[in-house]
Amino acid sequence: MNTTKITQRKSTLFYTVGLLIVLLNLAGCSLKREDAGPYQGDQQTYAFTDFDRIDMGSAFIITVQQGTTYGVTVEGDRRNLNDLQVYTRNGTLMAQYRVARRREYQTSFTITMPTLRSVDFSGASRSTITGFSNLNTLDVTLSGASECQFTGQATGTNVKLSGASVLRLSGQGTALSADLSGASLLQAFGYLVDNVGLDASGASNANVNVASALVVDASGASNIRYRGKPTVQQRVSGASTVQND
Repeated sequence: MNTTKITQRKSTLFYTVGLLIVLLNLAGCSLKREDAGPYQGDQQTYAFTDFDRIDMGSAFIITVQQGTTYGVTVEGDRRNLNDLQVYTRNGTLMAQYRVARRREYQTSFTITMPTLRSVDFSGASRSTITGFSNLNTLDVTLSGASECQFTGQATGTNVKLSGASVLRLSGQGTALSADLSGASLLQAFGYLVDNVGLDASGASNANVNVASALVVDASGASNIRYRGKPTVQQRVSGASTVQND
C-alpha cells in the first residue's frame, strides 16, 4: 500500500515538473526573436488631434516636429504595424505593441503637433524633437537606455533620466531641473539657461551651460561639468565631482 502511494506521488511529481518545463519553454519562446522572413514595408496614418504629450516605448524610432496641424505616421514591417496599439488618452498620444517580443525590424513614428508639453520614452527608443520655440514648460522622461535629441526653447525644462538613458539639449531656456540615475547622461553644453538644479546618482554625468545659479546634489561617482560663471551650491559624495569646464 505504501509502495503504491509512493509510486503515485512520484508520478504526480514527474508530471508536474514536466508540465512546468513545457510552460517555461512556451513562455521563453514568446520572448525570442521571431523568424520574421523578408521585410514587408508598410505605412499607417492616424487622424489624432488635440494632444500635447507623448508616451511611447518598445524601441521605436520617433521624430517629433512642430507644425500648425496634427499628424501621426508610422512606417515599418507590416506585421509589426498590425501588432501596434496607437491611441490618445487625456491629451497624450500613446503607442505600444500588443505582444512583447523581440522585433527583427524597426518601427518609425513621425509626429507633427502645434505644441509640446511632455514626452515619456522608454524601452531603448531613439527620438528627435525639433522646431518647438517659446514653450512654457517641457518635461522629458527617458528610461531603459533610451536616447533623445531636443532642439528648441523652453522657459522651464524638467528632465528625468534613468537606466543608462541619454538626453542631448540644444537651444536655450530659463531654468533646467534634472534628476539622473543609473549611469545616465545629460549633454546640455549647447542649451544655455539661467538656473540649473541637478540631482545625479549611480555614475551619471551631466554637462550644462548656466549663467546665474547652479545647485548640485551628486552621489555614487557621478560627474557634473558646467560652463559659465554661476554661483555654485554643491553636495557631493561617493567620488562624485563638480567641475568648471
